[in-house]
Amino acid sequence: MALIMDVIFFISRYIPFWSIPIMMILVQFGYVYWVKGVRWVAMVFYSGAAFCSLFLIFYIYAGSPDNSARMLDNFIRNF
Repeated sequence: MALIMDVIFFISRYIPFWSIPIMMILVQFGYVYWVKGVRWVAMVFYSGAAFCSLFLIFYIYAGSPDNSARMLDNFIRNF
């Protein structure tokens, strides 16, 4: 269980380093499928990009990598 928590905290500390590239890729693929006319696939890609945006908003709200991990830890412990 401790290993899983360490991985989750590692991911939460480095949100911008994985979220921004994934979001850019998803938006690009969403645009390609939107132009092709396959709207439901485009919406899946756009939904993934919106999910990455939520992670970025959380990271900005937390203020720093350590605070994002601390807020996540507090949330898990209170849950």
